[in-house]
Amino acid sequence: MTERKLPAIVLGGTSNSRDDGAIHDPLVHPKLYEGVALRRTFAFFVDMILIGIVLVLAFVPLGVITALLAIPATVLVSVAYDALTIGGHASATPGMRLFGLKVITWSGAKPDNLQAVLMSIVFWAIHGVTGWLAAAIVFLNPRWRAAHDFCAGTVVVRADAWKAIT
Repeated sequence: MTERKLPAIVLGGTSNSRDDGAIHDPLVHPKLYEGVALRRTFAFFVDMILIGIVLVLAFVPLGVITALLAIPATVLVSVAYDALTIGGHASATPGMRLFGLKVITWSGAKPDNLQAVLMSIVFWAIHGVTGWLAAAIVFLNPRWRAAHDFCAGTVVVRADAWKAIT
C-alpha cells in the first residue's frame, strides 16, 4: 500500500503546482506582474462604481426599507458580484478586465465560484476591520498579492502576459 502524501503549502500555493511555482516567479515572468498593484487599485474603483449603481437601482424604489437593508445588501451584492465575475468565464471583474487583469489559481487554473466567494468575504472582512491598512500587504511581496489572494490560493496577473505564456 502506497502512502498518500499531501502537498505542502508554499507561499499560498502547493509544492505540486505546475512548474513548482516557476510560473509565478516574478524573476522568470516579470511581465505577469508589471503594474498589477496600480491596475488593481483602479479596477477596484470601477467595480465599486458598478456595485453602487446596482445597489441604487435595486434599493431606491424601496425607500425607507433601504436604510435597514443597506449594509447587508451591500455585502451580499458585493460578494455575489465577485463570485459571478471572478468565478465566471473571464476570471475577472469588469474593472479588472478594463485594466487588463485576470485572477488565476496558484496552479494556473481559473478560480471557481467558491474561491471567488472566499476572496470576496476575506477582502470585505479584512477591510471592514482594518480599513485600507490591509492593502499594505500588496507592496510587501513580489507578486503584488493581497491577503485575500493568499487565503484563496489565487494571484492576479496581467491578462495579456498570461495569454502569451500559456
